[in-house]
Amino acid sequence: SFYGANVYPESVMIGLEQPELVELVTGKFVMQVCEDGQLDSLLEIAVELARGVESSAHLAARVAQSIRLHLERLNSEFLNYVPSERRTPRIKLLQHGDPQYFPLGVKHRYTRA
Repeated sequence: SFYGANVYPESVMIGLEQPELVELVTGKFVMQVCEDGQLDSLLEIAVELARGVESSAHLAARVAQSIRLHLERLNSEFLNYVPSERRTPRIKLLQHGDPQYFPLGVKHRYTRA
């Protein structure tokens, strides 16, 4: 997979900490490389919504664009090795405290195999 070491959690964090998103998401996320229907690799990022915020396709698209923008801006390996059509991550917006991805009271991990 061309994602591998080319995606740094710090770049994703900056994408989530933008003024237009900071009230809507907590900044916690879990990224993993998955395969789509054609068995091509794609970057999937589960993002924790702020308390009381509802998931929507519009919000997921805004999060994906912000993350892509900052990955491309901050990470030359991502820009040079990940094909353009594969740079926008698939975003899963999850409720605050989601037990599978963001259990309360447990040390958070940013990646998953």
